[in-house]
Amino acid sequence: MKTTMKFVCLLFLSLFLSCSSEDNDPAPQQYSLDNIQGNWYRVGGNNPDYNGMLVNVANNIGTVNIPSGSAFSIGDIKWKDIIGQEDKSFNYKELGSDSNYYDASMKLGIDDTLRISVGNSGVGNEQKWVRVYTEWNECNPYQVGDFSNFKNGTWQAVNDSDSYPGLLTSVTDAGGGYYTVTLTNDSGIIPGLIIKSSNDNSGAISSGTAAGTNTPTVRKSSFLVYPGVSYDVEAIYSSYINVNHPVNYTIDYKFTGRMDCYEPNDYIEEAKAIPKNEVIEAYAITGYILNSNQSGSSPTFDYYKVQVFEPAKLKMELMQVPTSVKLRVNLLKPDGVILGVNYEVISGDLNQDGGVFSTTSNLVLQPGIYFVKVDVDGTRDTVINQDDSIPDHWDTPYKFKVTTVN
Repeated sequence: MKTTMKFVCLLFLSLFLSCSSEDNDPAPQQYSLDNIQGNWYRVGGNNPDYNGMLVNVANNIGTVNIPSGSAFSIGDIKWKDIIGQEDKSFNYKELGSDSNYYDASMKLGIDDTLRISVGNSGVGNEQKWVRVYTEWNECNPYQVGDFSNFKNGTWQAVNDSDSYPGLLTSVTDAGGGYYTVTLTNDSGIIPGLIIKSSNDNSGAISSGTAAGTNTPTVRKSSFLVYPGVSYDVEAIYSSYINVNHPVNYTIDYKFTGRMDCYEPNDYIEEAKAIPKNEVIEAYAITGYILNSNQSGSSPTFDYYKVQVFEPAKLKMELMQVPTSVKLRVNLLKPDGVILGVNYEVISGDLNQDGGVFSTTSNLVLQPGIYFVKVDVDGTRDTVINQDDSIPDHWDTPYKFKVTTVN
């Protein structure tokens, strides 16, 4: 009996100590979220279209305040269920562009930046966020690739012609520039010169002789160049004067580049980010892709994108316009729809070459990404012959500044 009682007592004692031990186990340590509270701007990662997005963290939730160029909307819960870990690390759920949440982690750096890694692979699974957003400037300067060269040849008889496909090689300068081609000979004949885009068998960029000019034995032509496009040259013995044959000739050609650090930006998808309140400089060079160069084609457009952080009107002010072009300016919503605007003439005539003016949205715009479209129009000479003066817009950039106003 005593043995049985001892066993029962030991059993109760064991159960009591076990329960006491479970009740006294320390709760998991809770790490503070104080260091990540407030605003965070996205500035980097493997999906640059989302740069400029603003997320505000309150408690353990991060809400989209400015979607920027992303697929999210104001008020979306971008980060949820944030849990602090050791060493300023955080686990949470990340809202993807497919509206699903994925496991993710944050790491707060000593430079007050958040580095994010999302468990789901793909675009956007690596991100960098900062407290203070410095407006992005996608100006990409480069060294202008000016060069010159020549090609010697011989005509055996009248009406001889020599073709040189791709003689004027494609250039890599993003802003393009212009070629100047000069055809001379040693016999005083009147030569003919044809220049074509290597992309187009129909028509020509320039075709003719110098007959009737002050220098009839020299044919000279200059034209605007589009990066990545080569051009064909044909040298023609078109004179019927009595000379000894053969006739030797030389084709001299020179490329003059223009540094436009925002090119390529001919399409809205290529729009380059620019900061507000800074003077932006670019060229109205509309190079030849084919043998025609029409107003309203993609080379005549320049697209830029700017970010609005607080409700305000957007203003684009031209500060310099070459005298040989007329610029048209449109402001576009994030979806590309044209905004209603007011124009104010600063100098010249709004509808004439060289006119300088400002463009301001009619309505107050909500925070987000907006586009500025510059359309090169007017006289806009794209090819000249003989000793015609180089048009102003070939050598002179246009300048502008974007601001927000009340």
